[in-house]
Amino acid sequence: MQTATSDPLFRKSMKFCAWSGYMAVIFYIIGGVILGGMTPPLLNAGEPPEEFVRKLTENQFQIQIASIFMMISFALFGSFGAGIAAQTRRFEINPVFSYIQIVFGAGGMVIALLVAFSWALMVFRPETYHPTLVMMFADFAYFCALFSVPLFGGWCVMIALPIFMAEEGKEPFPRWVAYANLWAALLFVPGQLILFFKNGTFAWHGFVALWIPYIAYFAWIWIMAIAMSRVASFKGNEPIDSPTRTAEGALS
Repeated sequence: MQTATSDPLFRKSMKFCAWSGYMAVIFYIIGGVILGGMTPPLLNAGEPPEEFVRKLTENQFQIQIASIFMMISFALFGSFGAGIAAQTRRFEINPVFSYIQIVFGAGGMVIALLVAFSWALMVFRPETYHPTLVMMFADFAYFCALFSVPLFGGWCVMIALPIFMAEEGKEPFPRWVAYANLWAALLFVPGQLILFFKNGTFAWHGFVALWIPYIAYFAWIWIMAIAMSRVASFKGNEPIDSPTRTAEGALS
């Protein structure tokens, strides 16, 4: 069980990092789900390029606004990932996994930002770009989001390993967090199927290749944000995963 810290600045910083995760999910729901047509997908990987242009032209302004929300969402991955690494660092005598987590987190943030960049460029002037170029922007966005399994899955594994390898009672996060990370890494894997399919459930608009990794990814962010909130909520030497804790305390 990891212990809390009496450092008020650290606890406030961890709460900020946790809320970065919560807000990343909320901003994506606004941008990618409600406005942007990324999930559920407005486009279909098997459609002709001209159909891409027609749909995007009809929804151009809405998707432009959505791209801004998505950009904000993905930028928050920086502080979210830094918080995870900072908590891991507290339990390392010589930092290794915390540094690896920072590298994976930074790479994940860049790849995620490229999703928003591509989504914005796709609707910048679709009537001027050649239709196949518009299609390529959509392909690129989904490939960044779904095909990058070794990066995001590897990040999850690098969070889980120091938990499993730590001495009992000195884990940076509870063991259930490690198992949640391994499950997330496994559920990201169907995203790599988009390389082989343009139609059906394994294409980037399909249920298996799109919805399973996306739901797993944003559920993982929420879980890690809760874990950091628990770190931030307690001071002194009380075990963070003490059975006396309440649900209200975990999210305060």
